[in-house]
This record gives sequence, C-alpha cells and structure tokens, in this order.
Amino acid sequence: MMIGARFLIMTLLVFAAGFWARVFRASSAVYFAAGLVTLAVEMIVFGRWTGWGLMILPVAGLLGCWVAERRKRTSNSATQQLSNHHWLPLIPALLALLIFALTVMSAAATSGDFVFFWGTKGQRFAQERMLDVGFLRNPDHVVMHPEYPPLVPLYYAWTMLGAAELDWFGAMASAILFLALATLAIRNFTESDAFAAFFASLFALLCIRNNVAGNAEPALLFFEVLALCALFAKNDAIAAIALCGAVLTKIEGAVFAVIVIALLGRRWRVALPPLAVLGGWLLFAKFNGLLASSDPRYAFSFGQLLPSVRQLAGEMSFGLWYAPWIAIALLARSWKHIAAALAFLAFMAVIYARPEAHMEWSAQRVLMTPLVLFFFSAITRDRNG
Repeated sequence: MMIGARFLIMTLLVFAAGFWARVFRASSAVYFAAGLVTLAVEMIVFGRWTGWGLMILPVAGLLGCWVAERRKRTSNSATQQLSNHHWLPLIPALLALLIFALTVMSAAATSGDFVFFWGTKGQRFAQERMLDVGFLRNPDHVVMHPEYPPLVPLYYAWTMLGAAELDWFGAMASAILFLALATLAIRNFTESDAFAAFFASLFALLCIRNNVAGNAEPALLFFEVLALCALFAKNDAIAAIALCGAVLTKIEGAVFAVIVIALLGRRWRVALPPLAVLGGWLLFAKFNGLLASSDPRYAFSFGQLLPSVRQLAGEMSFGLWYAPWIAIALLARSWKHIAAALAFLAFMAVIYARPEAHMEWSAQRVLMTPLVLFFFSAITRDRNG
C-alpha cells in the first residue's frame, strides 16, 4: 500500500503551522511539535473546521515572528548544527529507523487499538469537521475511551480534511515520523550521535514489540523526548510546547508532565502552559460529559497493590531480560531523572492495583515513558541549584 498525497501534504503543513516557533531558534522537530499542538488546540476550541480557517492562527504567529526578526537579526543555532553535521556516524540510527519503517509499512507493528479508537475517532472527526462529543458520549462507543486527550485523532482528522476516508497506512506511517523526529531532537540538542543511535535502536525495537504503529505511543514518545531535550538545553519555551503536546496526547502524558515540572523543570515558564492546557482539556471533557463513570471492577484496591508491583516488575523486562534498563543503568548519572522514572513507576503500580487491570495488555507500552526518563539519566548530569 502507498501513502496518499493528501496525507503527505497535510503532514507537511503541520510543520508550516509550527513555523512560528522559529522565534525560539527551533529545528524541524520543534516546528512539527508546535504545529501539532497549535492545530490540536484550535480544533478543540473551534466549532466546525476548515483547513484554511485552522491555518489563520499559525500564519498570524509566523507574521509576528517575521516582524520580530526584522527588528533583531538572530542566528539560528539549530540550522547551524544541521549544516555542520556529518551524517556518517548516524548510520546505526538510520538503519534502526529503516527497519522500523519496513516493519510498520508491512502492517506488522500495529494493534486493534488503532482500528478500534485512535483511527476511528480521527475519521469520524474529519467527516464531521469537528470534535464530535455526541459521538464520544454514545454508550456504544465507551470502548473508544471518550475521556482520552484527542491530539492523535485530531492529527489524523487534519490529514483527512476534504477526503471521505482516513489514509490508514499514512496514519500508521506517522509512527516512523515521530520516532525519526525524536531521534533528530536528541542529535540536535545533545550533539551526540551515539545517544541518537542508542535511542533509535532501543525504541524502534520496543515500538515493534509492542505494536504501537497508529496508536498514540509514538506521538507521546516524541513529545516526551523533545521536552527532556529542551530541558537539557535550558530552553523553557520549547520544553513547555512539548509538554503541552504530551498532555494532549495521552493521560499518561499528563502524569509525565506533572512529574517533569515537579522534579526537572521547576520554572513557571515550563509549568504554566502545559498545566493550563491540561486544565482546559479536563474542563472541556467534564462539561461535555466525556469523563468516564466509576466502575467497581476498576476501582483502586490496597489488596491489589503488592500483586501490581510484582507483576509490573515482571513486565519491566520487556521480554528482553531487562536489557534496556541494564544498558542505561551502566551510563546513568542523573539522580533527578532516576527519581522521575521511579515516580512514574509508582504511578503505574497504583493505577494497575485493580481487580481487572489487564496489565499484560498495556503495561509494556506505558513503560516506555519511565524508560525515556531513565534514558535521559544517561544523557544529563545533575547540576547544583
């Protein structure tokens, strides 16, 4: 199967929608993150959409950046990094991404979740040209998790505007783009080919093993990596943009953002935008009846906490004899990032402390978030103050 021209063009327009972020001396990964967050927020706030209407705000932001640049010429450090970059050391990363791409495009790395709700919600939203809360509230659609943040379905809806059906292979292929941009972010911000290759190889393998193509995990992984890279580079604005993206992608992304703000980015410039976005989405979901009602089968139980910890410890092996954790542990040097990873693991132990948690279905996908935090403990050295 081939990816349609519409999907490619609309995805390129996501970069264009985020080009206003050039004021932060951004690179291509940041443009895509900023564009995706901008479009998602617009699609939540606006009523019915048109492609041109959704581009008004990004174009206005770009014009504002152009005016600012006319007043003060600044060099773009990200562009300089790319122009001086030698690609030969990145061959291992490129090979890992190629293997991942071939696996994804053979439809061997996706799951039923993509069809049951991520892709289906995106197609429905595009057909209605709106975030269809009536469709989400329908009791027959409870399996689609109406309370989940909508960035990924909204991205799919954006790529489909004007068409009758979602480009399902294009949606799966977006996982390749997200992983490639995350790898590029690590290379640009850390200037380390070795860490970029390590990241691409490790997470390409885990994405294949967990069948996440088309699901929200690749997007969440991208935003998490970009946020941590920006904090490494002390760029609060880009960190805030990336954390907004994480908050809008999955519930776990909101937990990630809160942990990162509390332990790694304790500055109002980092904290305020994602917390505002999180509060806005929760209010939207509450007032539109999207928050799920409580179910006794999924209620927290202290009696399930110890079994949850034991089972979670087993799932952490990833079926690879704990090799990912061991490899990172040999390089770890930031206790703050280790503490953040442990905090997320504690969150996981609590949410799975339920009679019908079905940890074996989702835990290894969710575990990629604390693994990313742990990965950055090898990149970042704790600083005093």
